[in-house]
Amino acid sequence: MRAELERPIFDGAFWSSILHSRTFWVPEDHGALLGTFAIAMMLLASMLLLPRLSARRRRISELHGDISGSTTMMDFVLVTPVFVFFMFVVFQFTILAKNHLFTHYAAYAAARSARVYFCPALPISIRSLAGLDAKTCDDDAAAGKADLAARLALIPAAPYDQLKCVGACQPPEDALKSLADASGLSKNWRAMRNQARYMFDPQNVTVTVDRAPMALYAAINRSPHVPVTAKVEARFLLLEYAGWVFARGQRKDGRYYTISTAEVNLL
Repeated sequence: MRAELERPIFDGAFWSSILHSRTFWVPEDHGALLGTFAIAMMLLASMLLLPRLSARRRRISELHGDISGSTTMMDFVLVTPVFVFFMFVVFQFTILAKNHLFTHYAAYAAARSARVYFCPALPISIRSLAGLDAKTCDDDAAAGKADLAARLALIPAAPYDQLKCVGACQPPEDALKSLADASGLSKNWRAMRNQARYMFDPQNVTVTVDRAPMALYAAINRSPHVPVTAKVEARFLLLEYAGWVFARGQRKDGRYYTISTAEVNLL
């Protein structure tokens, strides 16, 4: 559990891994990210342009002796919907960017966990073999441990609502309680448990780990450290009113979602 409780902002290895990650700079969900950003810029330009148009209307209204305030009311009617939609798009872009970062942290957590459990490639030196923990080295357990680490790392990015699960959605209670105690969120246990249930729904998160191509290099140099590649795909719900614009799919309950993908190499 210690790995999942650490603060990623102070983890230099995490920032190094994501800065070298192709999916971090060229995200597969770039359509949603760039789409929200482009719409936000267009709406911002509209809000900057409308006052210029309204100033022109005021000059025209003054020529006609219009002092009833109808021009001001028209400005308010035109600008308010644009401003509201602009704020919505800004919120949606912020949420998508946050989820993109969380997905990469989950991939990093999965790679780090798998690296602990993957057995080193043979041959290795006698000194490295003597320092190897036989209880930890377990190739069969690596995938399961990586999956657990990734799902735990994604919990803060999950929705608070109690949503219907498909399949087994029971998070490990002991690990979740330890996480709540360490983060000071025990008072919000119900909301946190809903978040955990969402991320432990099999359809919402997919985790794959494997030895990285650099594993051959590690074997040649007889290094006990196993380079690992981890890939995480996570479904994140979109805001309800216009989420369909950026959606990659729709749940049976009608909620729209997008898929964030992250791939991290830990050498």
